[in-house]
Amino acid sequence: MTSSVFVAFVVAAVLIVALAFYAGSLLWRVQQQSKAAQLELAEKRQYLRDSIILICKAMLAEQCELSEGALRVWVLLDHLAPEHKLDPIASYPGLYQMYQVVKDMPTHKARKAQDKALTQQQDVLRLKAEQDLKPLILIDADTLLKRFQPA
Repeated sequence: MTSSVFVAFVVAAVLIVALAFYAGSLLWRVQQQSKAAQLELAEKRQYLRDSIILICKAMLAEQCELSEGALRVWVLLDHLAPEHKLDPIASYPGLYQMYQVVKDMPTHKARKAQDKALTQQQDVLRLKAEQDLKPLILIDADTLLKRFQPA
């Protein structure tokens, strides 16, 4: 074997080792990113669960309006991964019906900016729905507490 062939083999071996090391380091980075993403997703789900628990407790203790609680809980339920939630319309009919009443009503600045007569009409509709749906909403809030609260 000539020295040029030997040098070629050594250079090839060094290149193969270097590329293998580079590929391994890239694979390690991908695994680390995957673990970080899974941790972030788990933390987000826990935050959503904790928020749902807090709002349901507030609704049951009459510390927040049922319409506001239903709107907030419904949005939080919607943000949970679809594979982890039951059919919310069938599972939480009171919250769903209340959400349907208030979902298009303006809030904050938009509410203040609109015509006072329209705001009053919306308030009457919202309060009537709260009164009619109160038993169902409270049952749904209790069901959610049992579902998401740790044992």
